[in-house]
Amino acid sequence: MRFSHCLLVITALLLLIRLFTLGMYPLYDTTEARYAEIARLMVQSQDWITPWFDINVPFWGKPPAHTWITALSFEIFGINEWSARFAHWLMGAATVALLFAFTKRILGHTLAIYSSFILVTCLGFFVATSMVMTDPALLFASTLAMTSFWLCYTEKNRLAGLVFFFACGLGMLIKGPVAVVIIGIALVVWAIWQNQLFNAIKSLPWVLGLTVFIVTFAPWYLLAEQKTPGFINYFIIGEHIQRFLEPGWQGDLYGSAHLETKGTIWLFWLGVAFPWSFTLIFKLLTAPKQLKALCKIDLNRYLIAWAIAPMLLFTLASNILSAYVLPGLPAFALLMAIVFSHEKLLAVSNRPVLQTKADKPFLTIGLVCLALYSLIITAVIKGWHSKYSEIELLEVIAKPCPSVPVFYIEKRPFSARFYSCGKAQLIEQVAELSDILNTQKQSYLVLTHTQKKILTLPSTHTCLTINTSQKGVLLTCTQKSR
Repeated sequence: MRFSHCLLVITALLLLIRLFTLGMYPLYDTTEARYAEIARLMVQSQDWITPWFDINVPFWGKPPAHTWITALSFEIFGINEWSARFAHWLMGAATVALLFAFTKRILGHTLAIYSSFILVTCLGFFVATSMVMTDPALLFASTLAMTSFWLCYTEKNRLAGLVFFFACGLGMLIKGPVAVVIIGIALVVWAIWQNQLFNAIKSLPWVLGLTVFIVTFAPWYLLAEQKTPGFINYFIIGEHIQRFLEPGWQGDLYGSAHLETKGTIWLFWLGVAFPWSFTLIFKLLTAPKQLKALCKIDLNRYLIAWAIAPMLLFTLASNILSAYVLPGLPAFALLMAIVFSHEKLLAVSNRPVLQTKADKPFLTIGLVCLALYSLIITAVIKGWHSKYSEIELLEVIAKPCPSVPVFYIEKRPFSARFYSCGKAQLIEQVAELSDILNTQKQSYLVLTHTQKKILTLPSTHTCLTINTSQKGVLLTCTQKSR
């Protein structure tokens, strides 16, 4: 088997491992369970304009594109863990295919294999692109934007320019203005570095392109504001300015801010791009002249600007997550393919002439990643981690959905809402417990172990424990006959 074919096999195996294990472990709190529940509510309500955080509570935290694809997967495959994650796995697979096609077009088949292989073996890609969250879809949209811009610029391809504007509009529907800002930072940094700012601007079909951009995202924004007034103010000002400029921002309506030390995004990059981030550092220490020479080439400068754009944006931000690194990962993968697998690279009219060599350490790294990531997935499936899902407690009543309410006191996890098919209800004050239980002849009650010890249950009900977990107990409560 040829060396490149071995890399293809490893790439395919890693993607298939993720695909076939999507439904083998539950949706954990808080991110996956929250976004899956929002999509479940969209299917239940058949409201495809406004995502709902809860009954009568609109979700203004993100645009709906990621919810649409999850909800569509639910409609096709049913509501379960596999279908919740499948749409996001598909976004990851589509990103790999897009990177492969782009690299093959500009650099050839071998480099297309190498870059795809590197992307899939990055730890952050392997983990994040099969999770229910916004980032896999944003990764695809940003990759589509950056690859189409390059083809528009270098080949004067008008269609690619229109695809660029469409991809930016898609980013607005996935994560909002931050998507366009990341793309813009990459393009501006590269254009100034290359002294091509005017030519870069001139290369795009602005009149028709801006029309495509606006038509792609604006109708939903207007409909969303009309249906739930206040959305645009919260989403644009709160989520895109205050969230990143105010450490520990308290305005989040749907969760809590993530307070990190400024500059932590670069440490996140080390983990997300593992193991290739460390191989790059090794290369910087051992062959700085080679890397300096590669930085003179226009394509490589473009890839560098694209790869670091997310980190440049979030360097001074405190409210960040490791997944924010993802949009730059395809560029990093292609750059590493060039750095680690070429003896010579010459620029000829922006289309490099390449002489490649099969770098056998690629195969070693690939096999190590295959073994390591398989072990990680096994650990997740076996539950050898600290993540928790309420399915551990609700499994005795979750299939099929419970026919009576499931009450939680003071705190109700997102996974409880998802696995109870929306039957999980919150009792905000302990004093309300008796009155609320009295409204039901039969119901389920979930208590933490501490609550179980200190609470006195209403004498009007017979409550029996039917399941326990590390977090609490599940009781079935039946009203006594009078």
